[in-house]
Amino acid sequence: MNGKLYVVRREKGLKQKEVANMLGIHPQTYHLKEKGKEHFTIPEALMVARIMGVTLNDLFWENSEEVVG
Repeated sequence: MNGKLYVVRREKGLKQKEVANMLGIHPQTYHLKEKGKEHFTIPEALMVARIMGVTLNDLFWENSEEVVG
């Protein structure tokens, strides 16, 4: 489950169905993506971040301070 996405979505007062409609996907598909059972495409992830007003790092990485290398 993407706990960060769930928390941010709830803080914004949005329902899964509303976000799904903004993304142009079926609500069940969005549910599976938020649960981590399916993956967001890059365009979907970018749009979700914009909708939530946060960065991709804020939503999709465990520790945005972590440096890969």
